[in-house]
Amino acid sequence: MPDFLVSIDTSGVFALPAAERADVVARERDAGRELIAEGVIQKIWRIPAQHRNIGVWTVPDADALHRVLTGLPIFPYAEFDVTALSTHPLYSDDYGGLIGPGSEEGRTQQ
Repeated sequence: MPDFLVSIDTSGVFALPAAERADVVARERDAGRELIAEGVIQKIWRIPAQHRNIGVWTVPDADALHRVLTGLPIFPYAEFDVTALSTHPLYSDDYGGLIGPGSEEGRTQQ
């Protein structure tokens, strides 16, 4: 399954009244824990001094990721940045003609 780098700016939730914000945050925490348990969220980090997190999410495709993200309780109050990821050749050892004699791609760096 493909991986996606997902960055979420959650600062919009802080504009909500305290009780509503507490409810959204509690529901978001539950949803996040469920996504971790399901293997959707592989790893997630806070960005220091910001209301932002970044994580690696694994889902069948971009449409599935869209459904997951739009289903999050925080979705109406957050901004999302998504980047599709692919395996680096250092892990796969598949350079696909990027280097070596006769490679068109290998000659572009000369």
